[in-house]
Amino acid sequence: MLRLLIFLGLLIPTLGYSQQTKVKKPLPEKKNAHLPYACIFEDGAYPATVIQRNTMTKDSTVFARIAVEIEGCLVIGIRFPKGSKFLQDTLQINDIDDLGNSIIQGKNGNYYVIQAKYEPF
Repeated sequence: MLRLLIFLGLLIPTLGYSQQTKVKKPLPEKKNAHLPYACIFEDGAYPATVIQRNTMTKDSTVFARIAVEIEGCLVIGIRFPKGSKFLQDTLQINDIDDLGNSIIQGKNGNYYVIQAKYEPF
């Protein structure tokens, strides 16, 4: 019993000391710190599901796994398939959140709901 008390008497102070000596690493600076969320997307093309919706006719078209161009955490373009009627739509640039979601308006009465995945092409 005496040995147990001596052992615990020596062990407890060293446990407390080891907790105090841990040095905290400084947090790295956030890329794009001006955004209200963390941006994980680097510049490049990423696969995405894009849902095109027409505000006039309420029609929708779903594009599964097409490329979206991201630069500075902004969606700057959508690579529509050849022959798509949406190739001619002028898109407004919009930011993308850390989950890969963005909504972009086009000038032809369309808007595009983007759900990008963080797996560069």
